[in-house]
Amino acid sequence: MSLVKKRRTENGVSTIGNQQDGKILSSTAVELVGHQGASLCAKFSNSDGNTVATSGQDGSILLWNLPVKGTSADEVNYGLISGHKSAVTSIRWFWDNSVIASSSADATVGFWDVETGQRIRKCVGHELCVNEVSISKQSDLVLSVSDDGWTCIWDKREKHATIEIETEYPLLTGTFNSEGSVFYTSGIEPIIKSYDIRYTSKPLWECNSSPVNESITSLAINNDDSLLLSRSFNGFINTYSAKEFVPENIPRANAYSYVGAPSGNEQQLIRACFSNDNVSIVSGSEDKTVTTWDLVSRKIQRKLDGHRNTVVSVDYHPEEKIIVSTSLDGAVIVREI
Repeated sequence: MSLVKKRRTENGVSTIGNQQDGKILSSTAVELVGHQGASLCAKFSNSDGNTVATSGQDGSILLWNLPVKGTSADEVNYGLISGHKSAVTSIRWFWDNSVIASSSADATVGFWDVETGQRIRKCVGHELCVNEVSISKQSDLVLSVSDDGWTCIWDKREKHATIEIETEYPLLTGTFNSEGSVFYTSGIEPIIKSYDIRYTSKPLWECNSSPVNESITSLAINNDDSLLLSRSFNGFINTYSAKEFVPENIPRANAYSYVGAPSGNEQQLIRACFSNDNVSIVSGSEDKTVTTWDLVSRKIQRKLDGHRNTVVSVDYHPEEKIIVSTSLDGAVIVREI
């Protein structure tokens, strides 16, 4: 594995503004600089969150140690993975943190050995840009969704997809639930579809992106698999009951939206997620901020600045109150909240 060539800041690490020392991090907001062009996705490693993987328009995946107190700048960035021929649109850690799965605009899905940086498997089957991947916790199966309208399920031991589901419209987002037993997909057609991984011939349930009825750019599940959230092209975030069965007289979709993180002008696939304690929602935004809301009251808790362009991806540390965000400005910011 080769190290990334740093740019702009010494060792690819800088402090944002007049930040103070963090409780865990070396500063309350730390910028990680290394991608040439937009940074598109960032994910903490599972369980401990000690490592961050990021991907970008430059086709690379960068690996970073969490910039905690006492860590020198030379120790933060420790690796670069390359091999995709176009932008790496999303990444996910396998649950033992030994392998990273990636989706790319080159229409492939990749499995990468984290220690060596070598590609384990190149998954070929999609015909257009693959927009997102997700990992099943139970079996390490990988979900991919694409502009070609296909959902594919991959096993790293197999050359070809083990499950393929065709839809009429481009799919922009997909995710497994926390246990990996159910997965959800959506995209240009503003309908969320839920599937049991064992029986994929038809959805468990379908739900319109009510009340906004807009194409969906992001899906995420909370830690206890009770709530699913969606983010739409117009910036509205909504939540849904993720239970398999909901009484007929009770709507699956919550009638109220979380607003205040605008999008729509650039048609970016902006992502959102839950906090690790299931009490907050976090999202990127075209207003260059990371926005958080209280889950129950739907009130904005904070607008976190520092990026110089649209924030497209966010992830919440599995244990601590730490967020990582990526932006079209190319930077990755790790911050305590």
